[in-house]
Amino acid sequence: MTSLQTPLYNLSEFPLVYEPAEDTHLFLDALEKDMDNLLQIKPVTICEIGCGSGILITALASIFKNTCCYFCTDINPQACLATKNTALLNKADIECVQMDLTSCLKAQWRFDVIIFNPPYVVTEENEIKGNGLNRAFAGGKKGRIITDKFLKSLVNILSDNGVCYVLFLKDNILVEVEKIMQQNGFCSTVIMERKIPGEHLYICKFNKKH
Repeated sequence: MTSLQTPLYNLSEFPLVYEPAEDTHLFLDALEKDMDNLLQIKPVTICEIGCGSGILITALASIFKNTCCYFCTDINPQACLATKNTALLNKADIECVQMDLTSCLKAQWRFDVIIFNPPYVVTEENEIKGNGLNRAFAGGKKGRIITDKFLKSLVNILSDNGVCYVLFLKDNILVEVEKIMQQNGFCSTVIMERKIPGEHLYICKFNKKH
């Protein structure tokens, strides 16, 4: 199995960026577990939505190196700067653009691998707005307002043979999401799950039906 190491990072200058935590490490472990499948895809484009510290996409860049183009987005300008800094510390070439999810992507863009660790905590809907750290965790109703919005766009940005990995909390009611995605032409697989104090997390992989 190909080992996926945690990249170097420094968020001391970016106080409004989410510090990598248990969910981040679960995501890294899930990507490592599914690495053989990722290698078989032979991706040429990899995208992270809501990149935060840039840990996840930089870790993938350490594996695929210059065989891929790397692109990420975040609504938080500090997160974009933090990701560029993480990429620099690890000698990775990653393009990062400030935008809301996929709102500014060109219509013809398709990605072979997409990763998204969304704001997943169940909160009041008004908490998903603002400029503070709450935007990194507040998911509104069912903790899924941001995730559902992203998944609606997935059919337009995922390549035909591509894969998308998304993190879910048990409270997000993943079975509902899987049913909706199946109706929209996607297969889903839970790659890994983990119980941590106060949370039960899942990494789910989506790909288009053929």
